[in-house]
Amino acid sequence: MTFVDVQNGFYNALVQGLGIGQGSNFQLIQPSPPLLPDDHQLWDYFNNIPPFSLTQDYTASGGNQFFSNYKGLISALKSPLGDRLVKDIGQNVLDEFVDYVSAKDPAPSPRQYPALFRNWAMLRHPSVATKGASDFAAMLLEPIAAASIALMGYEGDTDAAPPIAPRQADWDAGFKQLKAQLNVAPSRSFHFERSSMNSNVSRTWTGGSNSGFFGLWGSSSYSSSQSVTFAQSNFSVDASFAHVLLFAPTPGVWYSSAAMGQAYSHKSGAPWDPTATINWNNTFDPKNGNMARFMTNLVVVDTLNITVRSFAKYTRDDQTVIQKNSGGGLWPFYTSGRSGGASTSASFADDGTMTIKINSQPGVPIVIGGNVLPIDQYVGHAVAGMKLYAEFMQDDASFRDLILNPTEMQPV
Repeated sequence: MTFVDVQNGFYNALVQGLGIGQGSNFQLIQPSPPLLPDDHQLWDYFNNIPPFSLTQDYTASGGNQFFSNYKGLISALKSPLGDRLVKDIGQNVLDEFVDYVSAKDPAPSPRQYPALFRNWAMLRHPSVATKGASDFAAMLLEPIAAASIALMGYEGDTDAAPPIAPRQADWDAGFKQLKAQLNVAPSRSFHFERSSMNSNVSRTWTGGSNSGFFGLWGSSSYSSSQSVTFAQSNFSVDASFAHVLLFAPTPGVWYSSAAMGQAYSHKSGAPWDPTATINWNNTFDPKNGNMARFMTNLVVVDTLNITVRSFAKYTRDDQTVIQKNSGGGLWPFYTSGRSGGASTSASFADDGTMTIKINSQPGVPIVIGGNVLPIDQYVGHAVAGMKLYAEFMQDDASFRDLILNPTEMQPV
């Protein structure tokens, strides 16, 4: 048995032990340090485009990013209503207005833009205030144009005085909401052993593809001599979690499911700009697209207690190597105590057998994985969003009045 088999066996045991169920799109996330009380650090997990693998070697700043790739997508889609807005109010006026909304906190929702523009322009460019507000209102009825409006508040302007930094991607729930939900989430525990584990992952969502895992310690190779020794001898894992939460916020006002649905539904032609380098294939293709998959929720735990007993006979040299590298976390979660709230240790008996203990404090969130949706499933929600968007616009009498009577818009 190899360490690859060991990792696969742990994946299956974890999926079953957490109650996720076989057939889910669960992805292990490694390493698993305590989560800091920072919204953007949390949202980085959702902003990262996950690989096609049962395990993700997570780096917050690396790889494809949902937000930047999404902005590129919207820029490659054409709407005649956007051109009309520029023609009616002028590019300079639009640039000034983008600076204005970029500085607002929080970012305005798309429905606020007609009134925001009219009230702002009445003081600065009164000749285009009503026409521009009417154009903004009309744009909200067309998904691609509405999506471009939503992104205006995230543009920023580094040339402004003082400079306006581009707004980072946000989601509708952050660290505070995660902590509140985690405190009342259910507990889970499981036990498994090498002799009885199931290492068959051929029926998982990747068909067994798994490229992001380590060896016995964080960032080590699964083919290291210590990892091989571990895999070839008996071991057991006892795992318990005081709380296990499935945390599922939705993207902030910058994201339009309706625009995503329109783009995915047309491989060529409208709404794609034929002159753009961004197209359906390099965006949505399951193998090569930069938006082929999305992290839709995170599996977050606290009060993690893991005991791994390895019955291999480790030499003194092996023991020294393992102890030396334990600061980077040990299998199976590679939880480092560097940021506080968690600890990892390895101890050895006189006969050379090893015990690994991984513990985290109550109330300290730790992300251990999440569920990944491929684009064809994710966009199903987007298409449903298009229908809801259309129904909402038809049923909302106040919004129809706003479009028909832009001069009566109220300040926001």
